[in-house]
Order: sequence, then C-alpha cells, then structure tokens
Amino acid sequence: MDSLKLAQLRFFCAVMEAGSVVVASRRLNCVASNVTARLRELEQSVGQPLFLREKGRLVETPSGRAFYAQAREVVQKASALEHFFKPDVPRGVLRLGALDVALQHFLPQCLPSFMQTFPDVELTVLKRASYTLEQMLMERAVDLALTDGPIQHPLLESRLVFTECLRLVAPAQIASPGDIDWANTDVLLFNSDCFYRSVFEAWMQKNGVVPRRVQTIESYHVIFACVRAGLGVCCCPDVMLPAAHAHGLHAMTPPDLPEAPVYSVWRRDGVTPLLMRFVDYLGTPAE
Repeated sequence: MDSLKLAQLRFFCAVMEAGSVVVASRRLNCVASNVTARLRELEQSVGQPLFLREKGRLVETPSGRAFYAQAREVVQKASALEHFFKPDVPRGVLRLGALDVALQHFLPQCLPSFMQTFPDVELTVLKRASYTLEQMLMERAVDLALTDGPIQHPLLESRLVFTECLRLVAPAQIASPGDIDWANTDVLLFNSDCFYRSVFEAWMQKNGVVPRRVQTIESYHVIFACVRAGLGVCCCPDVMLPAAHAHGLHAMTPPDLPEAPVYSVWRRDGVTPLLMRFVDYLGTPAE
C-alpha cells in the first residue's frame, strides 16, 4: 500500500459529506478534475473501490462508508493540530533537572504559579546531583538544569537564579570551627558528584583540615541525625537545615566558606521560545 496523503483524505471526506464532486470542489476551492484525480489516487493506495461510478455520479461503496468513519477522525485530528500552537500561548513539554536545594524551597514558590499561568505546558521535574545534571544536559536528557554555576562550557549557557549560604553544622556543644577535633571527627557528605562536597573538601584543604574520614551519606535527614548524636560534622546549604536546627545542632558560617549560587543552565543549541519564557519566569521574584 502506498503512503496515504492527508490531502487525499480531505478530498474524500469532502465528497462523502457534500454528496458530489462538484459541490465538494466548490467547498475546497479547486477544480472538480483535481478532486476526481485525488479520489482515484486514494483508491489505488488503499486497494479498494470507495465509490461506484454511475452515469456521471459517485455512489459510495460499503468499503467507502467504513473507510470514511476512520478517515473523518484523521482529518478532524489533523485540523485540530493545525491550531495546536496558538500565538503567545506557550505549549510543550519541558524536562527540568534540579538540585535538592532548588526543590526544597525555590521551586515550590514559583512552579505552582507557572503551571496555573501556562496550563498547556507539561513539566517533568527530576532531582539529580550537580555533575549528573551537567551530563544530562550534554546528552539532551533534560532541557534545563537548576544547578551550581556558572558553568563554563562552550555548549552551555547559564543565568543566576538564587544564591544559597553554605553552613558547617556540628553538634550543639561545638561553639566554633576551632573547637572541632578534626583528627577524631568524621565529615558526613553527599557523594562525589555533589558540588557542595567539592566546595567543602576544597575548604578543608585550604585550611589544612584533615578529618578522621569522610563518609558518604546521601540523606540530609540521616546526616543531621548522626551530627546530632555527636558522630561527626557536615556541610550543607542553609535551606536544607531542619526548621528547628538549633535543637542539637550548631550551624556555623566560616568567613571563607564560599556561597553556593544556583543557575539555570541550558544548551545554546536547545533554545526555544518556551524554554526562555520558563527561564525568564524563574528569574521573576514570587509575589
């Protein structure tokens, strides 16, 4: 069977609904011979006679009536698709990857209003670590990442969204970083694909801090419970601290511990109006 053409289906449905080639050609604003030619092509494609020719008129066959029920649905859906994208009405599917710090506070503030304002935009939101997000952008697994930055890469572009403060968190009885017995203290951090881990490891190296060991625990709830129990210290963004962090914990901010800016990051060759509208929206302060 040859490939069907949408124009053939439109002409066929028009004839079925108008009852004649002449009337259908007027509605389609074309000559009758063109309609007749498209009908013959369609019959050749499907391998079935859709009309009987009787004294200059067409009479639909049983096959033609059955085929019309299906063809009409295709034509109607095609017509709807022609108006799928409306001017200045964003529509599409955006895949967003985000750090847990963005999912904890920032995105809950802005995503609900975006979804209400643009109901035709479908969002897929995934939580991933910093370096994983960069890799997903490179592989086009996500359209946009909310991650640490700025990212210096010829294929990527970024824009600052918000800045987080990093805290050194210790048991409540520790008054200052100088009170920590590092040689007998564990540092509890996320895995090596976490930007905050690399920042804190660089801080320790800069300050000549050598802990007993660095343990990998990918849960702030578990990390805080361990710190509260006196089993070590950790570094985390301020927003990830529990609301009652003063209970059993002491959050400190060493003056040379860097801040943690979070950026919207996307591929330069993946820019679309919908993507940039979303990026602009993320940069608009929530009311």
